[in-house]
Amino acid sequence: MTLPRIALVAFVYLLTNVAHAQNSSPPSRLRVFVDCPDFCDQDYLRQNIEFIEYVRDRATSDVHVLVTTQGTGGGGLSWTVKFIGLSYFEGQDRTLTFTTPQTATNDDRRREFARIFRMGLVGYAAETSVSPQLDVTWKKPATVTSTSETDDPWDFWVFRIGANGNTNGEKSRNNRFLNFNLSGSRTTENWKINISGNSNSSRSKFDVGEGQIVTSSTSGWNFSSLVVKSLGAQWSIGANTGMSASSFSNIDRSFSASPGIEYDFFPYSESSRRSLTVQYSIGATTYNYRDETIYDKLEETVPNHAVNSSLGLRAPWGSVGVSANISQHLNHMDRYRISLFGNTDVRLFKGFSFRIFGQYDKIHDQIGLRKGDATTEEVLLRVQQLATGYSYFMNFGINYSFGSIFNTTVNPRFGGGGGGFIFF
Repeated sequence: MTLPRIALVAFVYLLTNVAHAQNSSPPSRLRVFVDCPDFCDQDYLRQNIEFIEYVRDRATSDVHVLVTTQGTGGGGLSWTVKFIGLSYFEGQDRTLTFTTPQTATNDDRRREFARIFRMGLVGYAAETSVSPQLDVTWKKPATVTSTSETDDPWDFWVFRIGANGNTNGEKSRNNRFLNFNLSGSRTTENWKINISGNSNSSRSKFDVGEGQIVTSSTSGWNFSSLVVKSLGAQWSIGANTGMSASSFSNIDRSFSASPGIEYDFFPYSESSRRSLTVQYSIGATTYNYRDETIYDKLEETVPNHAVNSSLGLRAPWGSVGVSANISQHLNHMDRYRISLFGNTDVRLFKGFSFRIFGQYDKIHDQIGLRKGDATTEEVLLRVQQLATGYSYFMNFGINYSFGSIFNTTVNPRFGGGGGGFIFF
């Protein structure tokens, strides 16, 4: 073996053993990276769980806490908290799950998450220098009668009714928007039933000078239902039905129905972390138009089918979601729509992350367009749907942070954190 090769082998051996030596003893204090962008109040964690060090980059942590949530049938949240051991704790992973009900306040959710967060970390922290200061408490539960399916007077149904609106204006213009919505759902292991409806109206008024007033208004409503039957860990069948009306889309009323089947390449139980689904549906839609269309129709029934595929991943390196939908009219095969959607948020290397959100639609199925040309006011005020071959939207950004890796102190002065309170 030549001298340069001997030197190279010795250098690699030295680096390997140094890295091993660095990882062969526990850290003096546990460094934790909290990967929870939505529902975790991290200021609250820093103020109430102080036996760890909070760091802002996964590469410098001893434990990566990856949090995912999903909605439950009762309107609450199902949480999956995965603790991923790194460095000295490599290979020591654990997962804890819990649920919070629909009626839980933000304070209820953050308290329960903090309890699970603390419970998951204490096993790692027990090997650090803070171990002598750790203790365990237990609260004896009150005697509670167990609840079974037959004890639920609502039979797992959850209903919601809501309304919202806004108004704004100035001397030369004013706008008003109103929306009413309702929904009901029933979710069990074998069945999923969703019904929903909403109604909305919008009105705008503009004073363009010299006594000329321009007004615009749009309105619409829709009602839809979904019934799904589970066929095991990866298969399901279901049916969508819907009714709607829209002045913008020239629809006086429409009715649609489409049964379908879906396959998930991963078990549905893993959907909070990963899913890859393919869905096929076939059905028909009946239209009654407000005005005559570009195809000289006032009413028609259109058979159609659609294929949808979607991928969703959430991992320590970030998240990604991609979907593609192709729908086509069966009586005119040249009328179709292709929709592509994608979003990702990825940590590429220490301190650097990249995010992108985009959607593109290729449109060749606008059969309900009004016959005749739109006025200038209708085009500018968007009160009438116009012919197009495509639409798109994109948002992207990068973020790079550097400096101190620690992120422990909370300072809420002048509105800088502290739980989002606003004082008047």
